[in-house]
Amino acid sequence: MDQIHAKRYFYNFIKNKQDALSIINFEQWVYEHDELEDIFGEKEYLELISRDYKDKFAYHETEKQIRRLVNFGLFEQERITNMLNDLLINEAKSDKLEILGILYEEYCSGYNFLRYIALSYILTSDEYKGTIKVNQSKFEIYIDGIKKEAVRLLGFLRSNEILIDDEYEYSDYRTEKDQIELHSINEMLGAN
Repeated sequence: MDQIHAKRYFYNFIKNKQDALSIINFEQWVYEHDELEDIFGEKEYLELISRDYKDKFAYHETEKQIRRLVNFGLFEQERITNMLNDLLINEAKSDKLEILGILYEEYCSGYNFLRYIALSYILTSDEYKGTIKVNQSKFEIYIDGIKKEAVRLLGFLRSNEILIDDEYEYSDYRTEKDQIELHSINEMLGAN
């Protein structure tokens, strides 16, 4: 295992809000990967292997240590990019709607560049969401503008014009005219 895979595992462990059973699985994983000492150093490794994972504060202490060791920005950028890609390639309507719901939550948590996608989703009534799940042509009309926005945002994420620095914190290096979701949202929603 290399450093990036170890950090990705740590990130996913925290991001997926693991439960008490998972902390025991995490403990087992730590014991199975003694290369973590080379990756994070002796002090951090000893803290990981000497922790009492049955203690009620074990998850909290583990999370504090992981947040100290891992910059979440890289993995957040990867996660958001993957969700936007899934909107483009995933065929299942219910999966796309689920992704839109997650992206809405991400927007609410601080990723303002997702504004058009989030508002498109939240302004769609539950009744209409039910209709588009069964009507392919209505779904295609609904998802078309969202897909265009996903492509646009993916370009900015890939070129690091939008760069996620940490969890729910990002730097926006786009020109003002490219930040259309901040100043032209009515036009964007009207074009849908």
